[in-house]
Amino acid sequence: MEAVPGGRWVAEIYGCDLDVLENPKMVEAALLDAVLRLGAPKDAAQAVVYKFQPQGLSAAVVSPVAAVMIHTWPEDNASATLDLYFYRDGVNPEEVLKGLSRAFGAKEESAFRYWRGGEHAIRRRSLGEKNGG
Repeated sequence: MEAVPGGRWVAEIYGCDLDVLENPKMVEAALLDAVLRLGAPKDAAQAVVYKFQPQGLSAAVVSPVAAVMIHTWPEDNASATLDLYFYRDGVNPEEVLKGLSRAFGAKEESAFRYWRGGEHAIRRRSLGEKNGG
């Protein structure tokens, strides 16, 4: 199979600083900083944040070089799930994850790397013509 540029990391961070994890502006700033450090033009990065009640939030920053999403779980060990998508090679996902873990004050992290075009799908099947057959 031919190599396809880019990739995805899914990470869990635990023991985060609740003051950061529950603050939409601080979460957005951390995600924006991550994509800007990857070389995204500031005016090309777009953010959206949704705050749940009574706690938790989901946020995403999308740019021409990467997309970074977070889903926070303050009630579950002050944790969060991060989805990091990279649209090109030459990106250091370890550094991006390290920077985000630091921004959220995480005490622990775990990550799974998924490179596009790889042979590591749990399941891959044809869904037939127009998903009906």
